[in-house]
Amino acid sequence: MKRKNLQFISIIAALLFLVTVKYSYSQWTIAGALSNLGITNPSPAVSVVDRNIVWIVGGETTPAVYRTTNAGTNWITVPTTGIALNLYTVWALDANTAFVADGGNPGGTTGGDATFYKTTNAGTNWTVVGHTSGTAGFFNGIAFSRTEPTFGIAESDPPNGAGTPYYLSKTTDGGATWTVTNPPGYPGIASSVNSVVAVSHSFYGWGSNASPPSFIVTSDGGTTWNKRNSSITGTFTSGIAFKDASIGILASSTSLPSISRTTNGGVTWTTVSTGTTVGGLCTMKWVDATNTCYLSGATGPAGCVSKSTNGGLNWTTMTTSGLTGISHMDFERNGTIVYGFAITSSGAVLKLTDNVTEVISTNSLIPTEYKLEQNYPNPFNPSTTINFSIPSASKVTLKVYDALGKEVATLADEFKAAGNYSTNFNAGSNLNSGIYFYTITAGNYVNTKKFVLIK
Repeated sequence: MKRKNLQFISIIAALLFLVTVKYSYSQWTIAGALSNLGITNPSPAVSVVDRNIVWIVGGETTPAVYRTTNAGTNWITVPTTGIALNLYTVWALDANTAFVADGGNPGGTTGGDATFYKTTNAGTNWTVVGHTSGTAGFFNGIAFSRTEPTFGIAESDPPNGAGTPYYLSKTTDGGATWTVTNPPGYPGIASSVNSVVAVSHSFYGWGSNASPPSFIVTSDGGTTWNKRNSSITGTFTSGIAFKDASIGILASSTSLPSISRTTNGGVTWTTVSTGTTVGGLCTMKWVDATNTCYLSGATGPAGCVSKSTNGGLNWTTMTTSGLTGISHMDFERNGTIVYGFAITSSGAVLKLTDNVTEVISTNSLIPTEYKLEQNYPNPFNPSTTINFSIPSASKVTLKVYDALGKEVATLADEFKAAGNYSTNFNAGSNLNSGIYFYTITAGNYVNTKKFVLIK
């Protein structure tokens, strides 16, 4: 009897071991009872708000929007009244507020007068944020900065055709208002879907749809733009992600298992082999304030997502519960826990709960040069944020002056360690609308920038 009990216990232990092994290696799991949303779109998109709230969009010729508020256990069909075409991109702020955009015509293959929408009541009503006009508009991405969540962009192909100016809409107040700009075009080049990144109000951009695969980027808030060619081949930039304004990764439509990696904001790139079996069209995401990034591919016998924990230098393949054809993925970090969701081109949904071993505070990233950034938002009322960097310990003063040179506020006047800093200026009720200046002095470094208060 004792031996039989021992055998029984051994069998149970073995079964538990097998279950544990299976679970530990099934890193991505099917998300909830409704694993297939029926989205027949080659490029559906997902936006993760937190571990529970996720939005997904797609549709082949008509719009499809879904959301979950319980981590994918149930998916709710979101009303799309007022949206005419199928959707290619989404960014959600909470369970009720989201931004979506289309490709300009049914199917989105050739573009058109593309439209950008917003809801604040979970789809009961949708309002138009903007139209691209023209005949070639196509919204490729909506992206908000994870570190500056009030800043976001929505980018479209050039409305008047490749090579003409792009359509870019920007917000500095969390999506309440948007301003349209038109970055310069490049001959024969538009942009590629789900390749839009917004690191900060200064550094943002998108991937090209032409060879060589490239990154079209601004590092000064849109004052100047550059096209940065990568080190890999392919007909268009399929995936792109940045840790900060320096370190980033890029893949083309056919480059996997090779990717490009930059450490200077895309000025130069080196080719890195991921050493994995993930292939096909690629999407990429970086987990904010960490060295962890993910890439997904359309194919892979063991799985079609890879993970790097050292900034894109080395990669391991993750299993995806037997699903392939991942079109898009998104992640949200809460402390050291990362919540991820991915969607395939057939509408199947995967989810991930992962750990990051480190979270980098902004101040721990020691800069290499003194820098005073343009405030955001600008113009402002009544408050605005000013960021600055010092590469070595210094006495720092940061003061605000009116147009006559009279000092109106002191924001910093102390000795600071090397690092990156952020401070808030609130004009209150004492200052009138007008032009003001803020000046930093740190060591031998002095810089002044102008900002505008509008009441």
